[in-house]
Amino acid sequence: MHRLSNDPRYKDVVVFTLDYDNAKDAMKQLKVSQRASVLAFKGTAEQSRMVNETSEDAIRKLFDAAL
Repeated sequence: MHRLSNDPRYKDVVVFTLDYDNAKDAMKQLKVSQRASVLAFKGTAEQSRMVNETSEDAIRKLFDAAL
């Protein structure tokens, strides 16, 4: 994810990291029930999410959904 977030194509993608154990209210609000969840938003609307996915192609699709 770090490498893709530095790709110029994704310059408008903002990556936030929340600590699953210490951000329980945020996780509940976002309906995140598992660790290693990644959500993509465009503005305030969720566009896509994935859980336990590490492939660059899957992350690229998620970033594309946020654009």
